[in-house]
Amino acid sequence: MSLDLVSNITQILSSSLVSRIASSLGLDKALTEKALQAGVPGLLAAFTSLVSRPNGAQALNGAIARQQPTLLSSLGSMLGGSAQSNIIETGTNTLTSLLGSGTTSALTNAVGQYAGIGNAGSKSLMGLLGPVVMGVLGQQQRASGLDATGLASLLNSQKDNIASALPAGFSNYLSDTGILDALGSSAGVRGPSATTGYSGSSRPSYSTMPPPVPRPTQSWGWIIPALAALLIGGLAWNWFTRPHPTETAANPPPAKVETPSTAPASTGTSTGASGLGPMPASFEALENLHGIKVGDVDVGAQLASAETSMRSAIASVQDVSTAQAAMTPLTNSANDFVRLSKLLDQLPAQSRKTVVNTIIATRPALDQLFDKALAIPGVSPIIKPTIDKVHSQFDALTTA
Repeated sequence: MSLDLVSNITQILSSSLVSRIASSLGLDKALTEKALQAGVPGLLAAFTSLVSRPNGAQALNGAIARQQPTLLSSLGSMLGGSAQSNIIETGTNTLTSLLGSGTTSALTNAVGQYAGIGNAGSKSLMGLLGPVVMGVLGQQQRASGLDATGLASLLNSQKDNIASALPAGFSNYLSDTGILDALGSSAGVRGPSATTGYSGSSRPSYSTMPPPVPRPTQSWGWIIPALAALLIGGLAWNWFTRPHPTETAANPPPAKVETPSTAPASTGTSTGASGLGPMPASFEALENLHGIKVGDVDVGAQLASAETSMRSAIASVQDVSTAQAAMTPLTNSANDFVRLSKLLDQLPAQSRKTVVNTIIATRPALDQLFDKALAIPGVSPIIKPTIDKVHSQFDALTTA
């Protein structure tokens, strides 16, 4: 029987173990099962993308080597106590180190939204799942004597299995995150027809398909003279009907009358700013916050402006000099974001929920820009303290 990593992992996550995980995290068992059905192939897809990048396989290989060798056999006994907190914290830190905070947040948020367990529940669950997945990879690695290159080959061999295990609709939550890129076209197909072409039957052999029907032979010798005649006629028509210089001078076009624009100034939240590309849907949704006020302060509009300004500032970072230039607008926007977030407690519960959920939805796109900038040589020491401040505020909103 050929190896199927998804099946190996789900076999470890037995029904009784899932019940204990759900209970220890305060989650519904059915929703926990749904989250794991998405989280297992989602995390394997993220690892497959990781090993396709330079030094990615070596990083994953090192993380697997640092896993507790007895974790898989003793996971059940660790649930519910202090050991569980240590596993979740270590697992979350390891995933963030390997995948980057943006990718980790995107995957965590996607699982939480798909399964309906929320971001906080999803974060704890993925913190537990990460060590389990790496533990199974470690077992296969040791059994086959694989080095980092062999580990990458193992994951690449599982692309079809991973893609077919992704629940229907879950891929929509991962669009534009890059997590599914390594799976290629396989990530876009689901169900039996993804592998057979027809539900319940195998794909027909080319040898049994009817031969193509020959087309009747036609004579095309007349077409060249006809085309030549049309071309000559078109040139003649263009010459006799186009305006000549004297006519153009005698009949100049009417002058364009400038009228003052009455359209409101753009806030930058509904279309992409210059150089940023298309605006992510989550950022477009910030427009819906306009008019949500605390007293006379339009908190929604100002939060939308602060986040969009942060996005614009961080996207301008290309090297050390542009990072230094971006610090003033980035810091100002970050300070505005933190200050305005503190006003949310003064909103009615439903309005506050709307604002918080909309802001949290922008985090994956913002974190991707943060990670890209932090990876530029010499930039991290300049911008990281400000980015950490923004991350802390996002975390506070997530757990509030």
